[in-house]
Amino acid sequence: MNILIAEDTPFLQLLNRELMNHWGYDFDMASNGIEALDFALENEGKYDLGLMDIEMPVMNGLEAAQLIRQKVKYFPIMAYTSNPTYRKQCFECGFDEFIDKPTASESLFKKINELTVKAVLLHSENNNISIEQVTPMNSDDLNELRALKQKGLTKLKLVGTDQTFIVHRNIQNKISSDLIGEGKEISEFIDRSIQEPGRCHLYKVNLHVTKDLFIPEELEEAIKKEDEIAISFSKSTDKNLPK
Repeated sequence: MNILIAEDTPFLQLLNRELMNHWGYDFDMASNGIEALDFALENEGKYDLGLMDIEMPVMNGLEAAQLIRQKVKYFPIMAYTSNPTYRKQCFECGFDEFIDKPTASESLFKKINELTVKAVLLHSENNNISIEQVTPMNSDDLNELRALKQKGLTKLKLVGTDQTFIVHRNIQNKISSDLIGEGKEISEFIDRSIQEPGRCHLYKVNLHVTKDLFIPEELEEAIKKEDEIAISFSKSTDKNLPK
């Protein structure tokens, strides 16, 4: 986990450092909006989250967030300020979430985990499969992933195709075990999309997928069985997939 923190108060910088180290997160610390923008530009694609104070010298958080949105590939940004009157402006400037300062460390930790949700991306090259987590493409994508996470689901995307599936949040570990660990040529999973739920057969060669659609009475039982399988692959995605 890589977090960009923008905070000008030395005591709060120290507190944030201690929290990030305690949680095991990597981070960069900026003292104003200009520094935050520079970090974002120099490390594009690195950050899973921005934690942004608003009232800072040189450049405030509102200006910094606007410029980051204009110049840098999307990553979630959360406003963290003691002035609640900035809430509307923050969302207008491109923030994804707003949290009052101070807040309990447990609440901050929960919000960070809500905002750093990711989709799963499958690559295939020369019959070799790789799986990684990817940051949302935009705020709409983030909101969809946050809603799916509450249901224990995520999105599975296949590189080189326009195919995206709604799957159990641990099913990528089963796919990895099937296609990489055991060297199987086919792995099965359930696409839980509302429009066309079905049993998918993922072929290792070129990530080709076929899908058998469910009739309503079959779906519930199939999901129950897959949930049991997914629990056996319940190690956290962060520990099993490259960041």
